[in-house]
Order: sequence, then structure tokens, then C-alpha cells
Amino acid sequence: MTRRLVASVMLLGAGALALAGCSSASGSPAGGDGAPTSATATAAALPTPTPDPLSDSAPLALGGTLPAGARVTIVGDSIVRGLGLDPGQAWPALVGDDLGWTVDNLGCDGGGFIEPGDCGVAIGDRAEEIADTRPDAIVLIASSNDLGWTPEEVADAMGPAVQAIAQASPSAQLIALDSVWGPDPRPEDLDAYDAALVDAVDAAGGFALEYPDPLRPDGLLAEDGVHPTAQGQAALADAFVLAAEKAGLAQAIPGDQRATDAPD
Repeated sequence: MTRRLVASVMLLGAGALALAGCSSASGSPAGGDGAPTSATATAAALPTPTPDPLSDSAPLALGGTLPAGARVTIVGDSIVRGLGLDPGQAWPALVGDDLGWTVDNLGCDGGGFIEPGDCGVAIGDRAEEIADTRPDAIVLIASSNDLGWTPEEVADAMGPAVQAIAQASPSAQLIALDSVWGPDPRPEDLDAYDAALVDAVDAAGGFALEYPDPLRPDGLLAEDGVHPTAQGQAALADAFVLAAEKAGLAQAIPGDQRATDAPD
């Protein structure tokens, strides 16, 4: 399916999707990173992708509700950003390559729905920043950076945050992803965060993608035990692409037709 053959192949047969929590040393309560909860993958009535005037190649409309050329903004923490790796090794960049999307990576080290992290503000206060990317779809992910706050506190922050993002980008489809954690037992609060995000996104007219945590196998995390290696990021990307295809959200494009592979 992709050009990457990694340990994640074991996970791809399992199914759906979820992504990113990340631990931080920011201010108040902080934590590790997380994975899935209940969510139905329903890709309905997505907006028409916005043509990218800066693109060198015409979109490849290969089917799915977000075809190649769609603008997708992914909002999360340092796992989303690809801490410790080159930007092109982070899973959002890999997904953009596989699906032909124009991806804006708004991962923020230490950030969450309550924790501001390096961005200085929580996710809900980034609504205008997100809107400035002119997204056709916005992917939102719960973060283990919020561990230490109760599920009720995080849920109370998520509702207004998602509404603010939806109001700032009214034509964009919202997509909730479960967080990821790794091989160690997941904190129950992280599962509660995931469920609260699904509820908030559903209330705003969006939907959710869910998968068994792609980082559960050993060897996909860096020495800090939190952030994925390049192989871990590839596993996350492969799981996302599989889930997007199964949900009818998108279709992987052939390697020789990808914009990043095209000659100048």
C-alpha cells in the first residue's frame, strides 16, 4: 500500500485508526501519550477540496471523499509534530504523500486541550491559526499532555474548543482520532479523553476514525518511551491510510503519481 515496510504491517490487518498523545514537561499536570475508544468511522458529506494555487501539479481525483489535492490540517502534540525527526518523517507528512493531500502539521510540543505547551495556548485558542490553513478537513487528537486533569475537566475544555474550531472553519469537515500510547498499559483517563473528543466532534457535525494502537508492538518508540521513532511514525501513517480507505474517506495514490515523486 505504501513504500514503507515496517513492523506496523502487523497492525494494518486489524483495522481502523487513532493518533497521538504526547508527554511534556509543561506547567501544570502533564503526562505520557495515548490510544483508542469508541467511535464510528462515518465519512459523510465532506466539503469539496479547496484547489491549492501553489500546487505544481493538478489534483489526482482517484475517488473517496477527500481526494488528492484536498487540504487537511492535523492538530495535535509533539507526536504529531514528529519530535526528534525531520518534518518529512512525521506521520502527517507521510499520510499527505500517500493520499496526495496538502497537509498542514500543527503539532505543538506539550500542547493539549488544556495544556498550552510550546504554542502558549491550548488547542481551542488556535482556531484562527487553524482556519488560516484553509482546510477542507481538520483532524483533532486528544493528548496525554492533559493527563493530570480529570476527564470532566478535559471534556469541559474540548466542547468549546471544537465548537470554536468549527465556527472558524465552517466548511471544513472535523475528524476525531483516538490518541496513541505504546506497549505499556494505557491510563484510563486517556480513554475518557478520547471518548469526550468523539462526542465533541460528533456534536459539531464531524465523525471519528478509530484503530488499535499502532505503537503497541515493541521497538517503535524512542529511548524516552513516549515519542515514535521513524519506524513508529511510519506505522502511524500506514494505520491512518488503511483506516481512511476503509472508511471511504480517501484512496492511496500510486507511488509514481505522487506529487512529491513527480519530476520538476
